[in-house]
Amino acid sequence: MTQYSETYFEIFDGGDMIRVEPYQAIKDGSALDWDRNWIKTKVKIKGGVFSGQYVADFMTTDFELLKRDFKKLDKDFNATANFEPLEGQLKLNISGDGLGHFEVKCIAQDQPGVGGTLSFILSFDQTELARLINELDKITKAFPISGDMTLKNE
Repeated sequence: MTQYSETYFEIFDGGDMIRVEPYQAIKDGSALDWDRNWIKTKVKIKGGVFSGQYVADFMTTDFELLKRDFKKLDKDFNATANFEPLEGQLKLNISGDGLGHFEVKCIAQDQPGVGGTLSFILSFDQTELARLINELDKITKAFPISGDMTLKNE
């Protein structure tokens, strides 16, 4: 039986999907604010006949920024949202058509610069935004921005 966490966000389109599941603060007890904001995250992807999963390191701020971007999409269907973490292990570029349809360009890399890369496109509509915002809100509550960072949780 597969175990699923309550702390994840997932975009799916038919059989294609991306699931991002943060599960552990990397250096929770560090004296440096920067280090305390890194999270070990399981990434599961399926694009066409290709699929895989890997562990990536993202920052608490990455999830907060994406949550804010999704809130903008919910108000403006022409807006864009981006998930572009520092390490480059996953990039999501989301653009709206103004009518409530969104395209997600996904680039997943197990080891940026030297590892394998999977690129694919997903789509969803505005009815998914509330769920996505809620999922990201759970993540930002479970892994809040820590210390003296310029960005704070909403």
